Amino acid sequence: MKILYIAYSCNPYAGSEDKIGWNIPYAASQNHEVWVITKEEQREPVERFLTQTPVSNLHFFYTDIPAIYKKMYKGAFYSGRLNIWNKRAFPLAKSLCEKNDIQVIHQINPIEFRSIGQYKRIKSVKFICGPIGGGEYIPKGLRSYAKGHMIVERIRAAMNVVAKWKLALNGRLKKCDAVMYANYETKNYLKRVAGKNADGKVITEIGVNPEDLIKRSERQQKDKIVFLSAGRFVYRKGYDFLLDALEQLPDNAKYELRIVGGGQDYEHLNQRVAAFKKLKKHVVLTGKIPFTEMQKEYLAADVFVMPSIRETGGAVISEAFSYGLPVITSKHFGGAVIVNEQTGWLYDGKTKEDYVERLKDILVECIHNPDMVYVRGCAAHEAAKQLCWDRKLKEYLRSI
Repeated sequence: MKILYIAYSCNPYAGSEDKIGWNIPYAASQNHEVWVITKEEQREPVERFLTQTPVSNLHFFYTDIPAIYKKMYKGAFYSGRLNIWNKRAFPLAKSLCEKNDIQVIHQINPIEFRSIGQYKRIKSVKFICGPIGGGEYIPKGLRSYAKGHMIVERIRAAMNVVAKWKLALNGRLKKCDAVMYANYETKNYLKRVAGKNADGKVITEIGVNPEDLIKRSERQQKDKIVFLSAGRFVYRKGYDFLLDALEQLPDNAKYELRIVGGGQDYEHLNQRVAAFKKLKKHVVLTGKIPFTEMQKEYLAADVFVMPSIRETGGAVISEAFSYGLPVITSKHFGGAVIVNEQTGWLYDGKTKEDYVERLKDILVECIHNPDMVYVRGCAAHEAAKQLCWDRKLKEYLRSI
């Protein structure tokens, strides 16, 4: 099969959406002829990889947008940049399809539904999209953790309404040959404008490489449980929520929490940890470390915590699974698609107090029952095998 992938983010050496944008085309190139359109910024890492590891069936093309749009469309308005880039990529996609008799176009990212390209307009080519997200919102009980940022959430909500209205008018979602969703919130949000694609599959967009599946040895006896969390230090990642739960733990609890990352909230979190004796004793902020060095953190940990108050999927979950770490996360969003009571813990609530109490209870359960942590970690490692990119590719292609 001849497949063209639209992958705004695509980098063989990075994580998150870059990882998705690279690994699906790379897996497809093992059995199919593959073309990829990505942004100009990805040229250097992609060509560096292909120079070291040539792949005959994988062809890359790059397109860019004027710098003025990159300055204009940031933060809550980032989807504006993505839509402009899709418009720039469209004539290139059309040309590649006509010259190479491409059969399928798959937009694998950007994954937000506000940025679906018009690739269905290219004749005689099937267009599949997703898994898409963006229809998720902060649960009511966790909204206080967005204090000072609610203007961003309101702008995002307004943009979602406008984008949904446009999809209803132009029928772009209905016209896709197949649509996949990254979480149930997005599927439910778009069901009235999706037509035949309202019943599209809910499939997590995250995955793992087979070589990243690290088999752990038998559980070692430790004097404490090590929790790990990682991500950008921004409000929606929920680190204040996590620290609130830690403050409720018993004084004699034996644990360590390591938070890896950097961002605009680093100083705030650092000051909060330093000011509270209990947190200072148990919490380590490592700062940002290279993606390639995260392996040491995963191997030293027992449990991974993703406390995001709003998240499409969460690439860190698949990474944690691949290292045999069970995951604690919300019953909402993409995490709820792959985490269950065999591979981790899901919390929910109606009020802020409910959420803090439930997360605290799970942390206590882990501290007091390390054998159970190990058993769920083994199950998480087995679950990671189902997330390998070649398996995901087969599932995507079955959607056509």
